[in-house]
Amino acid sequence: MANDEAKYCNDSKYCNNSKQGEGPRVSAVNEVERIEPTAISANAMAPDAVVSSRTFASRVSDYVETTKPRILVMILLTVGVAMVAVTESTMTMWIFFNAMLGTAMVAASASAFNQIVERRRDALMPRTAKRPLATGRLQPTEAIIWGSFLLLGGTALLTWGVNVPTAVLGFVTWALYVGIYTPLKTRSWLNTAVGTIPGALPVLMGWTAAGGSLYDFRGWLLFGVVLFWQFPHFMAIAWLYRQQYQAAGYQMLTNVDPSGRRAGNHGIYGAMLLLPISLAVLGPDGWFTGVVAVLGLAAAMLQLSSAIQFRRNPTQESARALLKGSLLYLPIMLVLVSIRALL
Repeated sequence: MANDEAKYCNDSKYCNNSKQGEGPRVSAVNEVERIEPTAISANAMAPDAVVSSRTFASRVSDYVETTKPRILVMILLTVGVAMVAVTESTMTMWIFFNAMLGTAMVAASASAFNQIVERRRDALMPRTAKRPLATGRLQPTEAIIWGSFLLLGGTALLTWGVNVPTAVLGFVTWALYVGIYTPLKTRSWLNTAVGTIPGALPVLMGWTAAGGSLYDFRGWLLFGVVLFWQFPHFMAIAWLYRQQYQAAGYQMLTNVDPSGRRAGNHGIYGAMLLLPISLAVLGPDGWFTGVVAVLGLAAAMLQLSSAIQFRRNPTQESARALLKGSLLYLPIMLVLVSIRALL
């Protein structure tokens, strides 16, 4: 992710404005075309020629790419940690395997359908212009079949290989992501806030898969960690790629308010809420668990500090610092939650 940002944000004409917070005075679409002209003409490519020139291995790679593998790994990490955190767990290796695979399939399906809907807009953004559907390497029909297989197979696996509550949560996550969040991105800046819900629900899937109850507040605290973490994380991304989002027609808070103040506020709100939530999740009750909690609190405070700096001075550099702070906080918290569960 950081490499992609550097690639597209080193161009001062594209990512930096003459006045802080202002967008380019030329057409945003024309600016994207200047940087990545092949992206604009992607849909004009002859589909048959593109498909026929692909080898079997490259075709498999294209299908895998529609699942957004890096995001998928992060989702599975949160699911796994949630399962470990259940105190009176009923988890077996069979349940663990089915829960991880089923969740991966449902999440991959959501990503595939998201790219089907957004394929034309993806072609307008340098950071997404090379995706298989945006370039025509995969056709919508192929992706629909692939995504449907993943959704049905994953839901069935969660239902019969894990339990019904986990399967229901999986389908709700898919429906919120594909049916509400994805279309909302072109209609309202609230899409980011709405998207945090399906982004955090896999935590509850891991919780229920291991026998945890939805009436147990500890599961909801873990849900809160991932939900509020997304605010500073995605506000940083929204700022870094704000002109690309504008060119593609997405309604991001950083475009609604080009000054960056509102995006900075949202990042601070999320980071501040993570301070008490982090302490509550880690639940210090002795000197060693106290050390674990202090480490979690330190990671949360570092993220908050980055959010405050971004709010004071929203620049590419401060946004990258906030992004790094968020990418540091979540893995640290997941490790600490796992350690705390074993104590």
